[in-house]
Amino acid sequence: MPVYNAPDLARALVVRVAELEKAALSCGFELVEAILVDDGSEIPLDLAGISPRVTILRNDHNRGKGFSVKRGALVAKGAWVLMSDVDLSTPFSEFPRLAAEADAWMVCGSRYGRPGMPLSRRLLSRVFHLLVRLMGVAGVHDTQCGFKLFRMDVMRSVFEAQRIERFSFDVELIRRVYRAGGVVKEIPVVWHGGKRSSLRVCRDAPRMLVDLLRIWRDRA
Repeated sequence: MPVYNAPDLARALVVRVAELEKAALSCGFELVEAILVDDGSEIPLDLAGISPRVTILRNDHNRGKGFSVKRGALVAKGAWVLMSDVDLSTPFSEFPRLAAEADAWMVCGSRYGRPGMPLSRRLLSRVFHLLVRLMGVAGVHDTQCGFKLFRMDVMRSVFEAQRIERFSFDVELIRRVYRAGGVVKEIPVVWHGGKRSSLRVCRDAPRMLVDLLRIWRDRA
């Protein structure tokens, strides 16, 4: 779970780790650990004391969501890794929906068709996903939802090869899975519309487009 400048959301999330443990047990999984990756914003280390399952990793400076997810995934001990946004726009109770497709390499929660996204984000999303389809990454309507499940016996090498460190990393992972012959599933999930996001349209839209060009150029 990547965290940037949101200590209050991080604290609220840690308190609700028990909900994830309960959701996992309901579908035959066991929660091994909950890893928060602090992306250079220095969230309080005492959060780890709230739950024995919680581990906090710190990036030495702001590296981006993609870097933070990659770092957390590669140190995780579990056979599967769930990525979740810190604001829990998709609640932990939705985990069984993804777990039902856990044989896939990567299971993407989807907000496709859900209301509640601000107009600027909605417009950016439409342009972004048009470009993604033009790159040949088809079959996933919502590549950017922050609720994904990774099967680490096959995804470890995909994460190790990941180059994109910011918001377009999801597209790179999906494309690498396709090129490796793996399976990506997309599952609709409840989404409440995040009240806060580290994404800033004017700042990050150009970065996302540059990263898409890098993915296309590198044939990632």
